[in-house]
Order: sequence, then structure tokens, then C-alpha cells
Amino acid sequence: MSKTTLFSGITLSLILGLSSSPPTVAQEIYIDNNCKQNQQLNEFDRFTIFYKSEFQTKGQTYWFYSGRYQDGSTIVCISKPGLKQAKPLNIQQIQSGYIDKIGKDPRNKTAFLVTVREGNGSYVPIFQYRLNLSTPSKPALTKLRSWTSGQ
Repeated sequence: MSKTTLFSGITLSLILGLSSSPPTVAQEIYIDNNCKQNQQLNEFDRFTIFYKSEFQTKGQTYWFYSGRYQDGSTIVCISKPGLKQAKPLNIQQIQSGYIDKIGKDPRNKTAFLVTVREGNGSYVPIFQYRLNLSTPSKPALTKLRSWTSGQ
């Protein structure tokens, strides 16, 4: 085998992410219904974090995150970094639905766009909200638009 062939094979392996060792998978983070991390919870008592974002306001750093239960329902939480002082956000409109999507609001560093379905099926109402966490103890929710799924 020539040096060029060996080098090309190594380069291709690096580019494609191929290696002889197995890929590593990040461990899922489980939280309870009070947003506290607990990796020992059984599947009937846990939410699995599916979204987490760090933001800063008033000189403090926070984590905004959401966990999904096995039936698709969700919990929305806020904490200090490392899931310290974790608590659910007490906002009925987003805590009672099925969250389809969460993303940062590109126009506001302390706000998030949250899309919520009012059911786990077809032809259910869907709402998009802006959740502003500039004052984490008093989150502000604004409905941006609504529609029905399947249309």
C-alpha cells in the first residue's frame, strides 16, 4: 500500500467520522415533575430533557429547558446552570399542551418561541407563543398566532 493510499484512507475516515472505536452517545437527562434532575427515576416518573438553552438577564445566567414524558406531554422549566434551583414555569398555556418546537427569539436574547399543540392527534389547535424571561420570576407570554393541525 502506498503512502498516498494510506493517507487518503485516513483522511477519508476523519472526514466521514469513521473510526474503529464505537461512537459515544450522550446520556439522556431525566427530570421529575418539579424539574429536578434524577437519573434514577423509572420511565413512568420521568421527563427526558429535549431542549435546553442558556440565557442571561440582569447579570445572572439561567437555563430554560423542557422535558417530554412518554405520552408526549411536556414540562417547561427554569434553573440556574447545572439544573440548580430548578422549578417549573407556572404558565398554563404551555404547561398543559404538547410542545412541538422551542427556539430562541432572534429579536430578543431573553425570549423563546414556543409552539404548542392542544392535543396529541390530528386536527388540534396549535399556538405559537413568545415567552419572555427577562424577569425570570415573572415570565411574560404573548400569543403570536394560532392554526389547526392537518390544514
